[in-house]
Amino acid sequence: MTTLSTPDHPALPNAADRERLARGGLFLATFLLTWFTVSPFPDLSDPNLLAPATSGNLLGQVSMVLLTGALAIFVFAKRSPLILRVVTLPLIATLVAFAISSLLSAYPDVALRRLLLATFTIFQASAILLLPLGREHFARLLAIGAIIVLAACYVGVAAFPHVSVHQASDFAEPGLAGDWRGFFTHKNGAGAAMVVLIFIGTYVYRACDRVTGISIVVLAAIFLEFTHSKSPRNLLPLVLILSYLIPRLRSPLLAGGLVLFVPLTLNFLTVGSLMFAPIGHLTDAMLPDPTYDGRTVIWQFALDHIAARPLFGFGFESFWRMPDLVAEWNYLESWGYEASDAHNGYLNIAVTTGLIGLALSMIWLIGQAFVDYRRALLRGADQALITLFLQIWLFGLCLGSFESTFFGGGDCLWFLVVTSIVGFRFMTWAKTSA
Repeated sequence: MTTLSTPDHPALPNAADRERLARGGLFLATFLLTWFTVSPFPDLSDPNLLAPATSGNLLGQVSMVLLTGALAIFVFAKRSPLILRVVTLPLIATLVAFAISSLLSAYPDVALRRLLLATFTIFQASAILLLPLGREHFARLLAIGAIIVLAACYVGVAAFPHVSVHQASDFAEPGLAGDWRGFFTHKNGAGAAMVVLIFIGTYVYRACDRVTGISIVVLAAIFLEFTHSKSPRNLLPLVLILSYLIPRLRSPLLAGGLVLFVPLTLNFLTVGSLMFAPIGHLTDAMLPDPTYDGRTVIWQFALDHIAARPLFGFGFESFWRMPDLVAEWNYLESWGYEASDAHNGYLNIAVTTGLIGLALSMIWLIGQAFVDYRRALLRGADQALITLFLQIWLFGLCLGSFESTFFGGGDCLWFLVVTSIVGFRFMTWAKTSA
């Protein structure tokens, strides 16, 4: 039956159009909530930001549950066989180890709640890949999300600089005054986000729209420069080089070795400098940076506490900023007591979930991901898409040597790292590209 329409009574969207609209709306809701969270543009002059945090954000928790529920209804109605393929033995073992560490924590309620939210994040990052109706639809949705993020960041800097640019009145780090952060909490988070947007812009350029893709890359690169965020800015060219070389290595051993070599080397030169004096002397000569020196205090603090509870740690996401830790600090002690995290993703997992949690999570995060990547590559996966996933994944692994990017809630980089890992897995079953 044909639907009649007139200028006064336009035709209603058919079922296919409505489904496309629903898929796009759910995709953007998930993408943007991950980037903006429920509390964008935080006022860093508020001293309460440094107060012990155990209760969490109620609005954020409710939003996470509702969004996860909406995604679950859609996915299990439309694509349940695919979503079940995300559940692998390494992931299950990792979550079990994290749960044991949570139960042994001094704050089991906090740890288990945060583990549940982290699991929701993994589900959301997996489900979002099942929403687009194809390669071009995925690229256009990413482009819309990227433009909204960039617009908010630039409007914030221009119209609301007191909550978009670091100020001398910031309670924790007044020395960052003048560095752009957009709606993010810190310039480093903004810098990492801009690098990801550069990858997304490159994909949009290759997949659907050259002008939009170039615009995203240029705007993200300019914002990245004004964040003065050293680690993301320095890692960008390294990741671009790696993402060019790795697919061209025929030997899986060489490709896997290169994937492991870079984060291992970065950790060797950073955390290793505290464990081995010759490396420390070399690092001091190469990186005479006061912000780097500040991290070493936190890294040493984390190493000392890993040694105290090496197997299962202090509980998933229930060590830093906990009341007992903050209460123990005085001016004679390490200011690691007041740190928000380990400023190293690998150390952060080790101190919170122990060496067992670290080992199992690396099997999933690196081992399984690389195996799936190689299988997808051999199947002739879409080159633009698999390159996007490879770049985001590699950037996450490298930045993890300087920032606590892994298994966090409300972190857009971690969300997209998981999306990339799951993307590799889905592409091992996908039809080969033309």
